Amino acid sequence: MEMNQNRKFERRAAIAKALSHPMRLQILDLLHTKGLTCVCDLVEAFGCLQPIMSKHLTILKNVGLVNMKKDGLKVFYSLKTPCILDFFECADRAFENHKNSL
Repeated sequence: MEMNQNRKFERRAAIAKALSHPMRLQILDLLHTKGLTCVCDLVEAFGCLQPIMSKHLTILKNVGLVNMKKDGLKVFYSLKTPCILDFFECADRAFENHKNSL
């Protein structure tokens, strides 16, 4: 397989890995709904510690799914690649189709 093809599939695998945690999926959904959101608000919404939230956000940022913006001491995140939500809709349909075929 061509090097560019390998790289493409490696990038896709990295995104799939980033999406493999329920909290990260919920973060993407919340950012889609609320738009630009402070980390402090995400911590409150999910009831977790700030370092845990920061770790999840860093993973999403590193694969290009979220943007980060600093304003003084506060850090805000937004959804950078909203088309990823199309993947979730497709996944939901696949699950429903499978469930209905049993």
